[in-house]
Amino acid sequence: MCTDNSAKSIACVEGSSVTPLLKNPTMEWKKASFSQYPRPIGGLKQIPGKPPFAGNEHGENVMGYTMRVDKYRFTEWYKFDRDTSKPNFNTTWGTELYDHSTPSTFFNDENVNLAYKPEMKETVEELRKMLQAGWRHALPPNNGP
Repeated sequence: MCTDNSAKSIACVEGSSVTPLLKNPTMEWKKASFSQYPRPIGGLKQIPGKPPFAGNEHGENVMGYTMRVDKYRFTEWYKFDRDTSKPNFNTTWGTELYDHSTPSTFFNDENVNLAYKPEMKETVEELRKMLQAGWRHALPPNNGP
């Protein structure tokens, strides 16, 4: 856990301390938590309808960005430029949306991807905007980086 002055801590290079939340569990807090995952070393196979990888990429220049909000876990896989460390939000390799609205939902219980269901289109679009805006836009009030 980061200290109260986490901005000065070497171990806490991004994000903010949860100490205020532990002291006041009813306070308004982050809208989401974020993580990112590179593709495994084996990379991706060519996907029909998607642009081919360059010869030196081997399908490994794809990064998964995940956001966990109150009711859902949302993930999108983007082409990733390792030289600039930036995703290309215009090249999406996959979208995942899992329901976490019930207390019985466990992380290993994500069997149904809701992202492509027509009734989830607006939810996916809303979560995509939030994901692409990044973690700094999901911080609690008065607790910026």
